[in-house]
Amino acid sequence: MARFDDRMPIILDWRDACAWMAGDDPGALLHSPPEDALQEWIVSPRVNRSGVGDADPALIAEIFETRDF
Repeated sequence: MARFDDRMPIILDWRDACAWMAGDDPGALLHSPPEDALQEWIVSPRVNRSGVGDADPALIAEIFETRDF
């Protein structure tokens, strides 16, 4: 994801959710995700608009074309 943003999301393991909610040392629960935890694919530019049709499943359907970002 580095080509999109220099900040890497931290993914909380579900097994640690109760400790997170309890406020137990949150820093100890944060770990970088495995390299294959996140995926990317091109979707409709309609995802950038809010309003009517937000629940349309086609918004997140993969578009099979090549683009340079």
